Amino acid sequence: MHPISVCIIAKNEEARIEKCLASIKPYGFEIVVVDTGSTDRTKEIAAKYADKVLEFVWCDDFSAARNFSLREAANNWIFMIDCDESVKHMDVEELNYFRKHLSDKVGSVSRENLVTQDGVLTLNNTDYTERFFDRRLYRYTGIIHEQLTPVRGGELDTLLLHTTLLHTGYDMTPEERDAKYRRNFTLLQKQAEANPDNPYLYYQLGKSCEILKDYERACIYYDKGLAFDLDPELAYVQAMVVSYGNALLQTDQAETALGYEGIYDEFSQVTDFVYLMGDIYKANDMYEEALAQYQKAAGMPEGRRNGVNSFLPAFQCGRIFELLGDAGSAAAFYAQCGDFAPALKRLQALQNEAR
Repeated sequence: MHPISVCIIAKNEEARIEKCLASIKPYGFEIVVVDTGSTDRTKEIAAKYADKVLEFVWCDDFSAARNFSLREAANNWIFMIDCDESVKHMDVEELNYFRKHLSDKVGSVSRENLVTQDGVLTLNNTDYTERFFDRRLYRYTGIIHEQLTPVRGGELDTLLLHTTLLHTGYDMTPEERDAKYRRNFTLLQKQAEANPDNPYLYYQLGKSCEILKDYERACIYYDKGLAFDLDPELAYVQAMVVSYGNALLQTDQAETALGYEGIYDEFSQVTDFVYLMGDIYKANDMYEEALAQYQKAAGMPEGRRNGVNSFLPAFQCGRIFELLGDAGSAAAFYAQCGDFAPALKRLQALQNEAR
């Protein structure tokens, strides 16, 4: 067995925890499941796979539950995973090298976020999250959207591992989504009241409002978060900038969003930002500028949102050429979109019009 412990916190996860645990079991790690008050079969299912199934009295604090799991693990090296995740690929040799030679660092993993589209689980976007660390050096802070924090202070020093997780946590019914994010919003408000100078909390409050489709309130929180002096290299800062821009467009503030021209140089290497600038120009009827940004995004690395450097900018170019009355160019761009359903629909419509 490798000297690594996998830690999981769970509550009423009978529908998802087995897939998670079955995906991690073959790697030979200790598995520690901490249950925070399940009333379903979560603990019974966990017992089939886990070395320890422990109970923790829920206190509206995710960090407290996670830190309890760290203390109960047999090993100092921890891999944290959630019930709505499963392992797609894991390089165990890399994990062992990491813990032996990079012991003060934190390992991040790629996480593919899947949602149901037309009845099929489909990649929506990919993000990166810190999951592998020495518990003697790191702990969790924050009652919700908890963050890994160095015990001795300072910044996280992270490296991206060749490990990929599949995440279905965003694949919920509207009722499940609303209940989850209303709960999250309440906890985030409580945390922000105690820590009003933490811009990350305003980002998460904005995201909760955005998921609830309350874009006007999302704008308020994103604006608060971006009022701080932030490092544009940080992933959450880049995500907040893009989310704020999208929220401005959703609330018919396209002209206000044009102010993003003033921060273009800071974020011009972020694929999602360049694509967003195309959306902003398009919303302001600045089609030449929009085409330039979409075509730039198409030649950039993958972004957080799936297709932001491929079929999405091609589709938007097609839409612009349709608006300009150039059906031939529009069709050419739609043809570049592969099996993207909206593009296929527009391509079929153009073909029907041409008959």
